[in-house]
Amino acid sequence: MHARNFCSGFIFSIALTMVAFGGAARAQTASSVDWTGLPKLPGGWSQVNADKAVLHIKDGTLQIIPSAGTNLFHAPGGGFDVVNAPIVLFAPQGDFTLKAKISAQLVDTYDVGALVVYGDDGHWVKLCYENSPRHEATVVSVVTRERSDDINSETIASPFVYMAIARQGNVFTLHFSRDGHDWRLVRHFEMPFGPGVRVGFAAHSDAPNHFSATFSEITYRATAPKDMRQLHEAEVTAQ
Repeated sequence: MHARNFCSGFIFSIALTMVAFGGAARAQTASSVDWTGLPKLPGGWSQVNADKAVLHIKDGTLQIIPSAGTNLFHAPGGGFDVVNAPIVLFAPQGDFTLKAKISAQLVDTYDVGALVVYGDDGHWVKLCYENSPRHEATVVSVVTRERSDDINSETIASPFVYMAIARQGNVFTLHFSRDGHDWRLVRHFEMPFGPGVRVGFAAHSDAPNHFSATFSEITYRATAPKDMRQLHEAEVTAQ
């Protein structure tokens, strides 16, 4: 049995992934991660379920290759609870806006690349680029308060999408853009997190280890948008 909300990724061999990163990126496991290729963000970088992924980091870009059989979902009504997806996180304090471009080759149903707000295994939010059961690239949002509440939004006719998460107090908004300029609201909700909440990127897949999700054009601002429901390009550009 599968959960509805896996996001997207690229089916790619690990060898081809190295070529895509110019041949110079080094595969990094839990014990050998060099974070210097990523932006310096609050709290530093850390991992959840680090043993479930290989990372490639270069020139501000993060690529996550998840192990097969990974997921981040607590099905309504029970019957499917898998929270072993690899997640790369930092720890902002207070309000913020995080944006990234997610690139992936959608092949298998429920491949996932996502932005994540992570409290613990039972409390988290993810904004996904997903290959739906209809084999359509789809924007999917998931809010988990012990059980996951997921919503399918618009479809995407390209191998990438821009996504953003904004926080103002306990209020969050999720946004996406097809081109990085024109932003659309996906979800607006309230969710209290404790002081240890972290934010970042996840990938998961039921497929063998040839899926990957790439996160680039990462920008972070320690402020919320002026209007949480309407994100403007200037609010997600680097300062």
